[in-house]
Amino acid sequence: MSATKTILITGSSRGIGKAIATLAHKQGYTVILHGSKESPELEKTHKVLAGSYKIVFDVADKIKTQKAIHTIIKEVGGIDVLVNNAGIALNIVKDISEIDDEKALQEWKVNVLGPIHCIQAVLPSMLKKEKGSVITIASIKAYPNYATLSSFTYAHTKSAVLSLTKSLAKAYSSKGVRFNAVAPGYVSTDISKTWSKESWDRINSGILLNRIAKPEDIAPMVMFLASDESSYITGSDFLVDGGYSLKGK
Repeated sequence: MSATKTILITGSSRGIGKAIATLAHKQGYTVILHGSKESPELEKTHKVLAGSYKIVFDVADKIKTQKAIHTIIKEVGGIDVLVNNAGIALNIVKDISEIDDEKALQEWKVNVLGPIHCIQAVLPSMLKKEKGSVITIASIKAYPNYATLSSFTYAHTKSAVLSLTKSLAKAYSSKGVRFNAVAPGYVSTDISKTWSKESWDRINSGILLNRIAKPEDIAPMVMFLASDESSYITGSDFLVDGGYSLKGK
């Protein structure tokens, strides 16, 4: 909510990341967009969000991540808020025998090591200022009651994100840096485009608000945790699922 605050959102060329970046820009933040590679979507978002910055790196690559983030920190003077949004889901299976090791490892590298690499890069400057907020995007699949075999390897990476968030909150909150997680329910994104009609109908029928979320439904919670209004919140995870966890099927 202050033009002096700078926010980096990984995976912000589309979907939830883009929605967060758009809301942050509207609220007056200096926005740093990120993509794993150059893309028309990233360039378009960069142009639409006037005054934003753009960086490209693979979060799974520790060296490239640190180099890119350290460079942008020098350029903008620091990062106040980090949103770890970049994530992938590669193993969609019907039987445990179908799980592909390489895909599972890649999910872990992007979804778990990716946030760790980004945090390693921004944390020193946050600790120096004794202030910062790190929000990592988890998933409803992170919770045991909503895990399914079809997305098993993805789900355990998101469970790890919750553990990571709480561990880092214990370690660094007393030094001024807060760590929280947001766990979206079912959201209309690129991943959801692969769902069958039967899956869409089943999920819709299990949501109290009678609709699958839009990326814009997730962004306000993230930006609340980015703001000073949430200064007493750390080590928490917030399920934003339209009531699916109460009714779900």
